[in-house]
Amino acid sequence: MEKVLQSIKEAEQAAEKTLADAQSESSRIVSDARRDASDLVAQATDDAHSAIQTTLDAAKDAAMKSVNSVQKEGQKAVASVESDATSKQDAAVALIVEKLLNQ
Repeated sequence: MEKVLQSIKEAEQAAEKTLADAQSESSRIVSDARRDASDLVAQATDDAHSAIQTTLDAAKDAAMKSVNSVQKEGQKAVASVESDATSKQDAAVALIVEKLLNQ
């Protein structure tokens, strides 16, 4: 009978050890999963910031191209107006001189 009691006691101790090991393993798995999830969130955040920066850079480049294009067109228009004004200035001066002389 003593052997049976000893055997039961050993079985209980083994069961308690197995339960403690299982709880420890469970805690480790949960801890690892939380760490992995945190790492994934951090990586996703970094990736999102990188994608946002890339998009902003592309938009900035496109805007600068548009600004440069508009600026070039504006410079051409200004040059055309200046050229027109210069060519008409001589005629305007001649017309004023003629009107003054004919008075």
